[in-house]
Amino acid sequence: MISGSTTHRLAFRPRARLVSILGEHLISDQAVALVELVKNAYDADARSVRIGILGTDDPESARVTITDDGTGMTLEDVTTRWMSPALDEKEQAKESGRRTALGRLPIGEKGVGRFALHQLGRSLEMVTRAADCPELVVAIDWDDYDRSDTYLADVEVRVVERSPEVFGGHSTGTRLTIDRPRSAWSEKLLRKVHRTLRRLQSPLRELQEDFKVRLECPGHPELENIEPTDILERAHYEFRTLVESGGGCDYEYVCRLPGIPPRQTAGSENLVSLAADELRGATPQCGPFWFNLYVWDRSRDALQASGVPRAELDALCGVSIYRDGLRVLPYGEPGNDWLFLDQERIQAPAERVGNNQLIGLVEVDQSTNLRLRDKTNREGLIENDAFLDLRALARAAMRVFTVQWRRDRPPARPSEHRKHPAESVEGARHLAEAIRTSARDDVQVQVTAPALATTQPTQPSETPTQGAETSVSQRQAVDLLIDELDDVQQGIDVRRQRFERVLHLAATGLAAERVVHEFGRQLVAAADSLRHLRGPSEQRRAEAAATLQAVITTLESEFRILAPYESVRRRPRLSTIGARELAQIALRLNERNLDESAVVRAVSGEDFDVTTRGTEILQILDNLIHNASYWLGTLPAERERRLEVILRSDHRSIVVADTGPGLSRDVRALAFEPFFSMKTDGTGLGLYISAELARSAGASLALLDDGASRRPAWAVGASFELVLAGDDGAPRA
Repeated sequence: MISGSTTHRLAFRPRARLVSILGEHLISDQAVALVELVKNAYDADARSVRIGILGTDDPESARVTITDDGTGMTLEDVTTRWMSPALDEKEQAKESGRRTALGRLPIGEKGVGRFALHQLGRSLEMVTRAADCPELVVAIDWDDYDRSDTYLADVEVRVVERSPEVFGGHSTGTRLTIDRPRSAWSEKLLRKVHRTLRRLQSPLRELQEDFKVRLECPGHPELENIEPTDILERAHYEFRTLVESGGGCDYEYVCRLPGIPPRQTAGSENLVSLAADELRGATPQCGPFWFNLYVWDRSRDALQASGVPRAELDALCGVSIYRDGLRVLPYGEPGNDWLFLDQERIQAPAERVGNNQLIGLVEVDQSTNLRLRDKTNREGLIENDAFLDLRALARAAMRVFTVQWRRDRPPARPSEHRKHPAESVEGARHLAEAIRTSARDDVQVQVTAPALATTQPTQPSETPTQGAETSVSQRQAVDLLIDELDDVQQGIDVRRQRFERVLHLAATGLAAERVVHEFGRQLVAAADSLRHLRGPSEQRRAEAAATLQAVITTLESEFRILAPYESVRRRPRLSTIGARELAQIALRLNERNLDESAVVRAVSGEDFDVTTRGTEILQILDNLIHNASYWLGTLPAERERRLEVILRSDHRSIVVADTGPGLSRDVRALAFEPFFSMKTDGTGLGLYISAELARSAGASLALLDDGASRRPAWAVGASFELVLAGDDGAPRA
């Protein structure tokens, strides 16, 4: 207490309009309001809930009723619980594991769900009865709470006790009747309610057997059926996995796309490594959960073959979260991209699955996921560490599914043995030459006028009409063909040169992305140091100067990464450099990442000379080492983190091997595919560009299989081998 002051003791006195404010802002619309009231019935051990939306053709007389057969309420319950918002009784029941008579943990926890009644209409009549108690009638006019000059405590609510009229005999439950709706029940709103209630219960649980929700809407009887759909049984791809609390998962995958052979497989993955960039710590903070995916090819023929109407898929698509079998809104609603699927699909539409192609079900049990808690406004779960980790693991599981899906999705992947266009052109040229050598001058063939017009000049009087045919000798026809092939070859050469330049620019972009990331980090440290340099403390100024010097040194080191990529406009000359020197430069370029991940690294083997044009080989090694440092950094602290660059002069090859998490058999097949990545934010271009750079340099890049002779026995992770061209310029096997 401050000496000589006077103390006053005050208490908050909320105005009555606080109830109206909460009703308007905590519950976004009527569909959410109905879901909240259904969940309250579930918490009251109801087995059946009947929702009636009546008189929708007349906005003034429309009425909503919600009737359940739950435990009902006593007068004490109404007085001390229902009339006491924000009571934490349900939250305490969750934390202590106290269940209801039917074995349910409460879904609600904030004690504000009753304000959903305010969203639905201006007047309420609640009839409720508990076992061996009289029936209670509570009447509320919400307009009484709109006055700004009235305190909340001054608005009285009358409760009438009477003999049972609604719940006769030994029956119990609660009936809510809401009149004077705040907005008209349009067809669009009714369809949203229908869609929301249809998806309220998980189709994978047996919850429907002991908790049934029914909808009565006489004005639109076609909307009354809210039974779960059987569309899941007609999915083209199915993926089921149980994600353990530690991040491991066992999964099953099924492909039944019409027109291709069905395929079924199973496996296991450690999702912690795949989600390392997004997890909040070394160990996931969420509990176990089930993740089921049902995916469709949205082409007309595929949907028709499976009997799936596009409109039905549109109404049900998205990834929803279910807690104890009941859906948590708004996950899975149209436009809700909480797993960032559509955001990632924009970058590579043909390589990713979007929300409109799938129905996803994330199932959690409250008893093992108590940290997943509702936001007060009912707009999802609080984005704490538990939720963020659940999302990270779900996204990682999505990438595991994508590996399998890419093997089966249409269109069919091109054959790995398809020839390069230049090879086809060269073959045609040889064929044409053979024809010309054996041709006789007097053999005539027919060539269309447009072909002649584009290949050889004619006199004005000899210009053929459109579509006409002109007789020429076979030798002349072949000459025309060769001229055309020369033009095609020239175009291919130009395109190849442009493609190689694009590869260099893309590699430069990947390196620049790393520099920009580090530049941002160092800029923050520099800004703090400058602020301290202006301060009065001499010690702080000295520390700031030392920090600035460290920042400058770091940035100088980082910008060395871009030095090898400076020349992309002109084609560099061939030069010779030692393979060991190349490996050491690549390690230095990744020194910071390797140090941060505590990776032990080395270069071994016998050195040999490499003849290269520019920085192609260095770019490849840089990317391989950068990838290895990333994946080694995802390992638990107790695991060995080792990286070695092995030089094999006898094979003229360089092997980059590590002890990281490695690649599963299914991932190996896609390692060099463009836009495929198992990283959280990976572009899927690094290995693809590296393989293309190797090809343009007359080399080859391959992922060594387990047991390969050139793969070290200790390298339990990934091992890549870069086989370089020989002294004569030809690739070595």
